[in-house]
Amino acid sequence: MTNVLTGFGVVLVVMALGWVLARTGTLGPQGQRALAAFVYAIATPALLFDKLVHTDPAEVFSAHLAVAAISALAVGACFGLFARWVFGFRRDEAVIAGLGSSYANAGNLGVPLAAYVLGDAAAVVPVMLFQIAFYAPVTLTAIDLMHEPGAKWWRNVVVAFKNPMLLAAIAGIVFAAGRLPVPTLIEEPVGMLAGASVPLALVVFGMSLYGHWPRPGAPVVCAAVAKTVVQPVVAGLIGALVFGMTGPALQTAVLLGALPTAQNVYTYALRFRVGEDFARDTGVVSTVLAVPVIMVAGALLA
Repeated sequence: MTNVLTGFGVVLVVMALGWVLARTGTLGPQGQRALAAFVYAIATPALLFDKLVHTDPAEVFSAHLAVAAISALAVGACFGLFARWVFGFRRDEAVIAGLGSSYANAGNLGVPLAAYVLGDAAAVVPVMLFQIAFYAPVTLTAIDLMHEPGAKWWRNVVVAFKNPMLLAAIAGIVFAAGRLPVPTLIEEPVGMLAGASVPLALVVFGMSLYGHWPRPGAPVVCAAVAKTVVQPVVAGLIGALVFGMTGPALQTAVLLGALPTAQNVYTYALRFRVGEDFARDTGVVSTVLAVPVIMVAGALLA
């Protein structure tokens, strides 16, 4: 339990630093955007590759991938239907609602959480692979077809496979599976860049919380609760009852399930001009809720 609380203390301190930097304007008006781009395109892909080349691929394509996929699809589908029937969302809005209730912030918060609390940054890779390679392309294609019948589904697949995190993960798995040696001129720079991922991701995340406090309505609150409370419960039940998880494995499944809504959902909402306010506010509210939920769940399951 002490390790879990200490890990969260480290995470919160660095996030607070990011908030202060945004509050004081130390990095300038474009500082957050520049740091976020660096973390997304360079540092986090480097970290994933660095971890995966030393990880058995069986650990990636494991029960955790199944738990992440099943829990996200179950919660997302149920909340999407709930939003449509109870809140009167249109079909495309219901898809965004489903994503808001189940698409985890595996990059900006998941990687630091896995590194400092679970002790293994690679633990979040199954969630990222599922979301980037399957969940996002399928749901975005569904919205595409709603807006433009006959839209080409492969466009969203192509976009997914341009994601630097997915490409780094695939490369790392290939090297690990083939037991291929990584040249020193690649391994050393990648390792250096990987070291910047976790602290910069937390700084960026802290910066994103400044000046964006929403006034959420019922749909946002319900989506945030579904993401941070319902999904980890579902993930825990699936992990324990279906896959027989206990101890650290069960803790990992629950904590990854409790991650807040990813900022990607807001990006997707902007792209299709559907539910922008809902997606933005759900990301903020779920982040606030996720902190105590993850701390309590981590301490109880430690």
